[in-house]
Amino acid sequence: MSREIDQASELETRLRDHALANIRAGAKRETPMPSGICPWCEEQAPAGATFCGTECAQDWQEHNRRHQTAARIQGNA
Repeated sequence: MSREIDQASELETRLRDHALANIRAGAKRETPMPSGICPWCEEQAPAGATFCGTECAQDWQEHNRRHQTAARIQGNA
């Protein structure tokens, strides 16, 4: 009897870990590659830079963090 309980517990843990990993993977947004245009405000960005300045980079990071948090709370990506 205890063996079945242990197996069920292990299965539950694996399924939960797998589901959480899928949610986290779907919620993550990668930082855009440098393109010469700021992805946040669409202004000209310096050569080799992703964002036009630190303010846009921080705004984008905060927006991304909130998006990830909301996705985790809602249980989807």
